[in-house]
Amino acid sequence: MKKINQLLALSIGVVVLACGGSKEEHQDITDSLPAVVKDTTPITVNEETKFKFDFAIANIPSPVGMINEISNWGVDYNSSLLNDPKKSSSYNNEFIKAATLGIYNIDLSYAMLNNKGEDVMKLLKTTMVQADALGLKGAVDQMVGKRAEQNISNRDSLLKILDEIFVKSDSYLRTNERVYTASVLFAGTWVEGLYLTCKLAENVTDAAVKEKAHKHVWDQRFYLENLMNLIAEYKTKKEAMDLNAELKTIHTEINAIKDPKEMDDAKFKSISAKIIALREKLVK
Repeated sequence: MKKINQLLALSIGVVVLACGGSKEEHQDITDSLPAVVKDTTPITVNEETKFKFDFAIANIPSPVGMINEISNWGVDYNSSLLNDPKKSSSYNNEFIKAATLGIYNIDLSYAMLNNKGEDVMKLLKTTMVQADALGLKGAVDQMVGKRAEQNISNRDSLLKILDEIFVKSDSYLRTNERVYTASVLFAGTWVEGLYLTCKLAENVTDAAVKEKAHKHVWDQRFYLENLMNLIAEYKTKKEAMDLNAELKTIHTEINAIKDPKEMDDAKFKSISAKIIALREKLVK
């Protein structure tokens, strides 16, 4: 348990840049927040860019919320859908490191919600290493402190930490480059959440579950538009523009469906194929 405590205390907060969701205060886990070491990085962030980032984060389901929804469908856990932690060492540029950290964060939520301890430990270690490679571990340690360790025995509290942690991290987003890293990480969480949705729904025969999966994808049109507007801020970043072009293709297809009841199997399959292809491109 000591090893788990240490890993959690260092790395569960890596979801710091990937989590939106509720801003409701949870007194049981916030009373003992440690003092945060002041970040002396000069604030040079463009306020309009920061506003678009905050707006997008505030208007998208958190990773835990997204995975919690699909976990209630009664579809068996499938570890083969996780991005292999061994691939982490091969990601050698900032864009891919940030995108795949977002992907690993969603996988971490998926494993945690399904009580898969072995996968949780692998993903915690991977996110810790990858966050360190992005220069995020120090910020994460400062913002999380002992919160995770103190709540290690309470899964609900840990999940609340995942949901809360981003809204307490404004002090980190002090430069445009930091907001860019956060935006790409955020995009990775969105892609992986929808990837798991599509893959888990592939072989579903229950009509009610299939309807939920179709509506879940259809609901993403609004969130995706906010994400595209955010990524569009980085016109000088070729990888960001390439990503946005693929997101736009997915958004156009979803947005053409005016009612979730119009999302039949053929349309769902077509949209799923594009989401899956984008995710596979990011993690290859």
